[in-house]
Amino acid sequence: MNITKIELNNFRNYKKVIFDNFSNLNIIIGKNGVGKTSIIESIYLGSLAKSFKTNNEYSIIKDNEKYFRIKIHCYDYGIKKNIELFLDKEGKKTKINSKLQRRLSDFISQYRVIMLSPDELKLIKASPNTRRNYLNIQISQIYKEYIFSLNNYNHLIKNKNDYLKKMMINGNLDTRFLDIIDEKIVEEGLKIYNYRKDYINSINKYIDNIFKKYVNNNNILIKYESDYQINDKEKILKELYKTRKKEINIGMTVFGVHRDDYIFFQNEKNAKEYSSQGIQKLIVLAMKISEVKIFMEEHDIKPILLLDDLFSELDAKNRNNIFNSLYKEIQTFITTTDLKNINKKIVSYAKIYDLDERVD
Repeated sequence: MNITKIELNNFRNYKKVIFDNFSNLNIIIGKNGVGKTSIIESIYLGSLAKSFKTNNEYSIIKDNEKYFRIKIHCYDYGIKKNIELFLDKEGKKTKINSKLQRRLSDFISQYRVIMLSPDELKLIKASPNTRRNYLNIQISQIYKEYIFSLNNYNHLIKNKNDYLKKMMINGNLDTRFLDIIDEKIVEEGLKIYNYRKDYINSINKYIDNIFKKYVNNNNILIKYESDYQINDKEKILKELYKTRKKEINIGMTVFGVHRDDYIFFQNEKNAKEYSSQGIQKLIVLAMKISEVKIFMEEHDIKPILLLDDLFSELDAKNRNNIFNSLYKEIQTFITTTDLKNINKKIVSYAKIYDLDERVD
């Protein structure tokens, strides 16, 4: 998959702009605030129909305008695709090759992205919810069935929680409804658990050797923690039943894959507590390169790699480690304030977009 052109209308600070003639390696340079990250954000939105910068996508609309529109032109194994996303007060509309998509799930992941930004380098210190959301995005780009299971599970948990709140207030509602919905929750939860388990196992196949390129004589492992680790429907239902009294008392489901987490270990010690900030960044970097391998080598998917303002966070050695880890056959977009941080050999074969010199 390769992006050939990006059209933006009323997107952040851009009124109307076209970026085109992209190569496999694209470096976008410019001072802070000129719109480098906005280009990365538009690529991300075109893939996942959501922003990595904000949950309020209306804030993306340029001041004093009523909508934003992005259009991504790309080639997928030689087949041309035009991917369009539009947002106004009536909501979000998506198109593929000018055809309106009725379901967002049909639009998502027409091309796949792997994002690496300063915020994501903090994944080890982030909340379990942030780590779960990250994992959900990555797996959903490979398996559409995962999106359906996740949506079904979240819908079931909402319905159960609504009923638990009524029971907490009234105290005399029929518990048979909980028996029925718990069984459905466990069925969907097991699907989610196994997708997550397999994905983390795949990361662990690669991450240790990749990290050793950055720091010798260190071992890295990610451990997946879940209430569903028994991986047996009937046993999980028994464990879930044990929490029922507590759930009724507080009006909330306290057992399930919505509480999952995964922990990073360096030399068998929790990296959140043991590893320096610099080492934590390298662990996340090694995980990202592992994910590129998973997409390409295990699923024959060529993701688009997005590196946003990353080099200000890393020293020269590890900036070069990133470039040495890149696959030349996948398209990469890099933003930076200048070219000083980037190896001259890399710059020589990259397409350079200097936004400081651009006149629209």
